[in-house]
Amino acid sequence: MIAPIALGTLALLALLGAAWWFSRQKTAKAARLVRMLLGGGALLAGAIISLRGGIILGGPIGLFGLGMLGEVLRGGRPASGRDGQSGASGQGRSGRSGMTSGMSLAEAREILGVDENADREAIRDAHRRLMKKLHPDTGEGSAALARQVQEARDLLLHHLGS
Repeated sequence: MIAPIALGTLALLALLGAAWWFSRQKTAKAARLVRMLLGGGALLAGAIISLRGGIILGGPIGLFGLGMLGEVLRGGRPASGRDGQSGASGQGRSGRSGMTSGMSLAEAREILGVDENADREAIRDAHRRLMKKLHPDTGEGSAALARQVQEARDLLLHHLGS
């Protein structure tokens, strides 16, 4: 009786640990992990369904899984570009502030509309103001603009040493 409870508890703790780890990942890394898991699962499900005689259903599911895994192997970026920019934009320029980033400190300040002497509170206020305006859910913004504002805030806060 104790063994199933212990196994269940260990499984729950493992799932909670995995969820915590996943929540700490950067968006691109998390998206890549999700594509790998979905692709592998779909490929396996498609193969099992096909082997059990349901090739009409299993074939497309398996092809979907192959497509997801292929996207991971190509770098996880759809052909049109995830944010409407070229594929090299995720590489960024490094060495400015110890962070790898696609923008300079001056560009980040310009995006947020803050000056060189801006403190954490001014950066956060500018970020909050812009996100209310440019968030994709407002209809006025887009995911690419929101990511750019987020990256600018992160870069400036990192530069301040937060």
